[in-house]
Parts: sequence; C-alpha cells; structure tokens
Amino acid sequence: MTWGIRGLIEGFYGRPWTWEERLDVLVSCAANGMTHYVYAPKDDPKHRAAWRDPYTSRELDGFRLLVDRSDMTIGFGISPGLDIDPARDADRSALADKVDQAVSCGIGLVVLALDDLPPAGVDLAGRGRDHAVLTAWLRNHLGARSDLALVPTDYVGTGSSRYLDELAAVVPADVPIGWTGVSVVNDEITVSEARARGRSLGGRPPLLWDNFPVNDELMADRLFLGPLRGRDPVLAEVCSGYLANAMVQPRCSKIPLASVAGYLRGDDPAAAWRQAAGDLRTFAEACDGTVPLALAERLVAEADGPAWLQAARPLADWLTLAATCTASGLEGEADEWLSQVHREARISLSALRLLQAVRCGASVDEDGFGRVIRPDADVVAEEAFGLLIRWPRVRRSPHTVLGSRCGFRPVVGQWSDGSWRFRPEALDIDRNATDLIMRAVFAALADAPSPEQAAGPIEVLAGSTLVPVAADDAFQAPPGVMLTVRLGHQRTTVHPPTAPQV
Repeated sequence: MTWGIRGLIEGFYGRPWTWEERLDVLVSCAANGMTHYVYAPKDDPKHRAAWRDPYTSRELDGFRLLVDRSDMTIGFGISPGLDIDPARDADRSALADKVDQAVSCGIGLVVLALDDLPPAGVDLAGRGRDHAVLTAWLRNHLGARSDLALVPTDYVGTGSSRYLDELAAVVPADVPIGWTGVSVVNDEITVSEARARGRSLGGRPPLLWDNFPVNDELMADRLFLGPLRGRDPVLAEVCSGYLANAMVQPRCSKIPLASVAGYLRGDDPAAAWRQAAGDLRTFAEACDGTVPLALAERLVAEADGPAWLQAARPLADWLTLAATCTASGLEGEADEWLSQVHREARISLSALRLLQAVRCGASVDEDGFGRVIRPDADVVAEEAFGLLIRWPRVRRSPHTVLGSRCGFRPVVGQWSDGSWRFRPEALDIDRNATDLIMRAVFAALADAPSPEQAAGPIEVLAGSTLVPVAADDAFQAPPGVMLTVRLGHQRTTVHPPTAPQV
C-alpha cells in the first residue's frame, strides 16, 4: 500500500514564505517524488484571524503560479475556527466565497483547519458535532471540484473522545482527518499508534500531519537540518496520507524534506538526506546535533581511561571541519546558526587542546621512533583561562547548535476533555555536544598533575614490555606496536604512527 497524499504543509507560526520561495521548495519536493503541498501559514491573517477577507488578485496570482509551474497538487488551508458560527448562513457563505476563490485558481485539495482552538468551557460533543456538520457541508459544496481534508481540534493522541465520536459519525468517509501522533511533536510514530487513532475515528485511517522539521515558536532557536527518524517504515499501510510541516526557513527546509521524500518513496531517509545535504553535510550535522553529540559522548565515556586519545581524534576531526564549514545557498536564513557553529567548534577545539595539555601522550612515527608528550602547564593555563572568559558568552547565544541546550518542544498531548497534557520530553535540555566536552575537559583539568609531577618519571610500554625513555623523552619502540604511556595515575593508549591531534 502507498501513501494517498504525500507532501508538505506550510503550517507553521511565523513569517509566511513568499510565492517565489514556495515555488522553489515545491520544485525540489516534486523532483523527489512528493505529490502535495498545502498552503496554511498560521500568521497569514487571511488564513486564520481574518479568514473572511477575500484574497486580492495578486494573492490569487500566487496560487496560480504554484498550480501552473509545479508538478504537485496544490492545497489550500483555511482556519475559521476562532469565530465561525457553523449554523450561521452568513458565515457559511463567507467560507464558501473564500474557498471558491482558491479553487478557481486550480486548487486540488482544500484543508479545513480547525486546530489550535481554546478548549476551556467548551461542550466538546457539541463542538465536534458543529465541526462535523460544517465539514460535511463544505464537502457537498466542493463537489467534484476539489478534495477536502479536515484538521480537527483534537488532533493528537490515540484514544477516543466525545469530539472525535461526533466526527466519526458525520464527516464523509472520503474526507481524511488529520493527526500529528501521540504528541504535537514526536520522536517516533508507530503503526500501532496510527491503528489506535484510526479506531478512535471509527476505522478511518488518519492523515498524518508530521511536525517535522518545523521549528516555530518554542523551537525557533533550532534549525532541524537532520534526517527524518523514528517513523515506522510501513505507516503507509495504516494512514491515508502524510504531510510534513516545514520550517520557517524555506531553503533550509529542502534538506530535511528530501529525507522525508525518501521515506515516502520507501527508501532509506538517511541515505536520501546525505545525498541532499552534499557539501552542506557538516553544517547540517552541526544543526541537527546527533553526530557531534555521539562523538562527544564517546569522549566522555573514555575521558578517564587510557583510550581518551582515540575518542578525541574523530571528534577533533569533525570539529575541524565544522570550524570552517559553509552554508552555501542558505545565506540570509542560516547566517546566525553558521556563525554559532564556527564559534562552538573553535571553542570545543580549544577545550580538546586543554585536555591534550593535561594528559601524557606520545608522538610516534611509522618506524617506532617517538617522543613522550608531557602535560604542559603553560598551555593548560592559557587555554583554561581563555575558556573561562569565552565560553559563557558563546553559550548564551539565542541560536542553538550541536544539540539541545535549554529549550522546550511541544511534546504535549490532550486529555479527553481537550485540555493539554504535558509530557516530560517537552523539556529539552543538556544534550549538547559542546557542553559535554567542556564538562569532561574541566573535570580532567581538576585532576591535572602538578608541574612537579608532570616532570617526574614517565614510562612507555609496548604490550607489557617497558621501552627505555631517554633524558630528552625520546624512545625507540617496535614499529607499529600499540603503546601505553604512563605518568603517575595517568594512562594513554597510543596507536603508531600518530601525532598530537589538536
């Protein structure tokens, strides 16, 4: 079974895209196999707050531009729920007029968006009945001119409610009903969850509105440039369609949306992401945070042991790339995040230099000739005091990279009465690579040897055999043999040939 609707929705809070930006994104998504786009920017007054106001001829030309120059079905969302009276003829007439404007431009899908309405003091069954009747009326009004989908007020979770019962009983069977998962934002969405949601809709497969890679409101400090993760590969069997909610930044959105398109094609979303990221991969990894966080976690795990150098090496390699990475083509959208990536990569490299200066080690060539590297008190002092001054300023940036630091995500569900249910995952803190590096390095600094200890006896072992160390700290070891350098309680494993990494 394949997805019926497979595409994206411009459904965020924030500056709506321009028509040219929309077309650019749509051309990219269509080339990757997506079939649908839905116009539904929350902060377009004529979409929501001023939904009765007709579009100007220039705005209608924008819809025609998308219809004529893209290979996608163009959807039009309207969100009248804040003040519409579904039983009032004048309101129905206003809704019909507004929808007809869009349909006359070639719109193939109308989305009645009745989401994000205040639940307090509301008769949920009555609201559900009103929304269901309004949806059925609009379906009849559209006839064969356009398809219709509904985004309900109760759009998260898997359980039934009085509101959903009314929708299931009245909304026409050919109108898919939107669902975001068990929360507004989800780390994973499973088939069992989608099936449960379908049961709460009387057996109707849900239309998945996936809030990825959206970064509005609470998440505006992040650019979610990584690949789609955690979506069951066979969700298409139990859902009527899929719409990815894009980011406020249109050109940035194209990278994660390419991953979504790969998933919708049945391909590996990570492989599709790598192809789309291309030369932007390091920057995208920095904004996503998963890769640097994994490298930093490995360093933390090995920081007190002899393999710290092997853990530091790939991290230093990645940070070196990140310190000079580019975001070509994303100018004007990603500038602040790019600058923050550069700052954090550079300061993290300084932290690794400090760690290297605190620990013993060795530089060894391919013939086994080497020289011991002792802790360097001068470098320790220079780097440590520099970090004390620089790091707090860098860390306080409003643009978050290399993983979450201190933020919130709308990982919230709904109770059966429509009120919001907050989940612990909504608090998104302390999963940042740079922070982990700094903590590990300053813990090592606290355990640094004194200058007297650093100048004391140092040993090099090839396996269990001591290698003589000369007065100038030079030594000759068997070529290619792994070495262990010992200074007091410090141990460092060295794999020749090798030199200091940072």
